[in-house]
Amino acid sequence: MTPRQHLSSQHHRPTLIEVSWPRCSVVYGCTGRAMEPFKGCAAHLRPEELSRVTRALRPGADLDLRGVTVPADLLAALLDAVTGPDRRPHLGRTRFDGAVLPPKSSLRGACFEGDSSFDGTCFMGSVSFFDVRFLGHVSFRGVRFAGNASFHGARFQRHASLDETVFAGDALFSEARWGADASFARAVFFGAAAFDRADFGRDAELQAACFGGAVSFRRVRVSRHARFERARFRHDLWLGPMAVGGRLCLTDVVAHGGLRVHAAARHVTARGATVRGAAEFRLRRAELDLEGLEVEGPMTIRTLAQPIPGVREPETTDGEATTVRLVSLHHTTAASLELEDVDLTRCRFLGLELRQADRLRLSGCCTFSTSAGSRWRRGGRGGRAILAEDAEDAEDVAPGSDDRERARELAVLYQRLAFATDGGLSRDFRYCALEIRRRTEEDQWRRLLLQLAWLTCGYGQRAGRTVASMAVLAVIVGGLIVYGGVSLPGRMHRPVTVHPHGRQHRAANRHPGSPNPTPSHGHER
Repeated sequence: MTPRQHLSSQHHRPTLIEVSWPRCSVVYGCTGRAMEPFKGCAAHLRPEELSRVTRALRPGADLDLRGVTVPADLLAALLDAVTGPDRRPHLGRTRFDGAVLPPKSSLRGACFEGDSSFDGTCFMGSVSFFDVRFLGHVSFRGVRFAGNASFHGARFQRHASLDETVFAGDALFSEARWGADASFARAVFFGAAAFDRADFGRDAELQAACFGGAVSFRRVRVSRHARFERARFRHDLWLGPMAVGGRLCLTDVVAHGGLRVHAAARHVTARGATVRGAAEFRLRRAELDLEGLEVEGPMTIRTLAQPIPGVREPETTDGEATTVRLVSLHHTTAASLELEDVDLTRCRFLGLELRQADRLRLSGCCTFSTSAGSRWRRGGRGGRAILAEDAEDAEDVAPGSDDRERARELAVLYQRLAFATDGGLSRDFRYCALEIRRRTEEDQWRRLLLQLAWLTCGYGQRAGRTVASMAVLAVIVGGLIVYGGVSLPGRMHRPVTVHPHGRQHRAANRHPGSPNPTPSHGHER
């Protein structure tokens, strides 16, 4: 019974995966599968036997070369036998598991109509999958490419797995298209890796991948998530310009050079990442999380106001802001930090460490939370810019509380932001620092003096409120003078008496014990 008859006789076995094939016994140690009705595998068939096999093949036929060391002429003969009128080799269910393919192998333009498996295959030299079509699932798990591998223009209709694949040379995936997920988990790229103008239909998964050469992701589009968690880059990592419909994840990435992300994405996270050079984020419509990021050089975050040329951005809802929303700089370390046109209303700044303390700069339109509900201000006028850590509605910090150290850090951060900004924003931060100092002063007398200065001199208040406080104080003092019986120093007026006949006499000053003065009536009788 032929393998195809055996397959059709058992309906519960729909593929050739479970069909038992005899191994080649021509050469001791050969792991290739024997080709019925012959006893040898494809590599050990006699010329007339191979001729009979190739004549029986048609476009779309299944091909099983598991464990076979395939010579170049055998591969060419098999591909010629399945080539269709469109001059493309058409293969059905194809299995190259554990096979060894010769240098300069070419599957250019081939169409794999069924599922394909290359698990554990070794390509002894360069290989070309240029313009190949994979209509079914394809797996390159554990494949070893000894030379350059070209998948330029390849089309992957379903899931494609290249997990734990080793590329000893350059890997070219430019203009490749994936209809479903593409997984490169734990893959190793010793040479350059190019994904320029690639299109991922769902997720692009490169978790724990290692890149020893240059990496290029220019004008890439990912429909859902681009995942680079725990990936290692020996040189610079330049991502973009690219568009990501979901999350661009750079968690725990290590880049021994610089990092540049130029993308339109919904969420970008680089938690716990390490960058040995400079870091730059130029984003659109993104929520950015940089908690725990360590950058040895300067870091810049900018909002792209205009669409990225040559990149089709993901669909957005009407009225959605294009501004980058930075959500966390907690425990982030960098030499300097520059923010331009960034939304900071929910950003956590505490724990931010800059090696150059005076190199924090804010430019453009950077927005912050307002003072409504600030834990340090009660009953004050709203509208003052504050940090997200200060926006919670909580009770004042009690003396000796564990939260007092956090308050001091917040005051220092306000002072640094005051130096980094100008205009009304700088004044707001300076007032917030003074307000926290007044609320958290440990010494009772100093706290009382600061409270008195707040009431009388406008300590930590805007100029308008200071003038109003001084005006109220002046009115109170004036009222005390007029209605409280307070005498002004100066010349005192003597009382005036009125004579019954209409004459007035001014009482003379006299010393105690002197006789009463004789009243004068103006004439003597």
